[in-house]
Amino acid sequence: MLEILSVNKCKGLDEEAIEKINIPSIILMENAAISIFNEIKNLGNSFLIICGKGNNGGDALALARHLVLAGKDVKVFIIAKDKNYSNDFMINYDILRKILDEQKITLICNESQIDDEVKLNINKYDIVIDGLFGVGLSRDIEGIFQKIIYTINKNANKIISIDAPSGLDCDTGLEKGIAIMADCTYTFEVIKRGFLNYNALRYIGKLKVLNIGIPDIIKKQNTEAVHILEKSEYIKMLPKRKIYGHKGNYGRALIFAGSEGFSGAAYITTECTVRAGAGLTTLICDRNVQGQIATKLIEAMTINYEDDKLYDLIGKAESIAIGPGIGNGIKVKEMVDYIITNSKCPIIVDADGIGIIKENEKLLKRLEGRGVITPHPGEMANFLGMTIEEVEKDRISIAKKVAEKYKIVVLLKGYNTVISDGVSTYINTTGNSKMASGGMGDSLTGIINAFLSQTSKILESTLIGAYIHGYIGDELSESNYIVNARDIINNLPSYIDKLVK
Repeated sequence: MLEILSVNKCKGLDEEAIEKINIPSIILMENAAISIFNEIKNLGNSFLIICGKGNNGGDALALARHLVLAGKDVKVFIIAKDKNYSNDFMINYDILRKILDEQKITLICNESQIDDEVKLNINKYDIVIDGLFGVGLSRDIEGIFQKIIYTINKNANKIISIDAPSGLDCDTGLEKGIAIMADCTYTFEVIKRGFLNYNALRYIGKLKVLNIGIPDIIKKQNTEAVHILEKSEYIKMLPKRKIYGHKGNYGRALIFAGSEGFSGAAYITTECTVRAGAGLTTLICDRNVQGQIATKLIEAMTINYEDDKLYDLIGKAESIAIGPGIGNGIKVKEMVDYIITNSKCPIIVDADGIGIIKENEKLLKRLEGRGVITPHPGEMANFLGMTIEEVEKDRISIAKKVAEKYKIVVLLKGYNTVISDGVSTYINTTGNSKMASGGMGDSLTGIINAFLSQTSKILESTLIGAYIHGYIGDELSESNYIVNARDIINNLPSYIDKLVK
């Protein structure tokens, strides 16, 4: 499990490791340097280290030492207006000066020194190491630092950032005027909250988290209850099939979906509910749609609004999915009200259903403790009466606040899907842009519905449903230009089994 922390909490990790555990800061710096050295030592033969005067710069100088000792061609630019270096920086600086030719270490203290020769060096070396600023940057980049970052971005062949791309606000994910556009960022111990902002992705490049010796107990004490789970943790959530199990053991799942022109949404949601393991699956739909879909659904049953069995089915259901392709007519709204009012099981609400419950506080109240909503950013913006840009700016906080307010689980779709029950928040990292096609959200709803019917564990069902949905998409994307909902349907049983085994 990976922690995701704000800048203040990241600082707290270092401080507590140093002050409470008594790990000297210079050891943490050495561990950081060694961990990055082991990642990059075979990536090139020449390295240009560009560092500031603080501890991030100290990490860079320690890294430079290991590269020199490994026989690499190393040059160092120290970018600083003065020589007010941090203590740990000075320790590494003094060592480096004794093993590296003085002509290979250059202090740059004003903009005029960033000349054609500096540009030539940036372009000449295989890899530029960015050690200018760490996660604690609080001011806008200007002057000499603005110029060197611009010059690096324009001239470097490959850029590796230490802990964070210099100039990036690690809380918001926004650049402080300008920021290093790294090819790879090696960050320490935890993921910084701002890294999850879509804006940050073009600066971070490939991200890898490295351990530098901070004990887990320190991370747990500083947790902000935002995590990325490991694959092994997801696998433990999967319901296991018993040797003597029968269809009654794996849940009665209902789906209320589809309308004229949107029968595909109903089909996709129902098929994914079936193929993700629900024992008995029934689609509720309008009579006009029922005839179109019933012939396509081999394993699932169908029922229309007027059927006398409806009340009994709803009362016995162990999970219900509401929303894909239902529209928002009066009859549909009445049906949503009827299902939520007369059921007691977990309910997942998606698509049109989200807009309907938004208009009815009574229904939201009845979903307390058993509801899941799965909006994309546009639906969440409509639900909250804000812009999509406002939603995208702080996805984690928004999902958590909605979950906390209505006592439901919220799955906010998008790259790095956010899932929260109002107490704990998780980032699902599976899935990719090859899955961006119609019906993909309907397939996710069906998968979650299936797991809800089998386990009734609302948060876990949402987490594992989102993980498997994206996992299949990632696997198929390796050999397909695009992944459609039908691909998810066709591959669900085999890929779930692959995970179980």
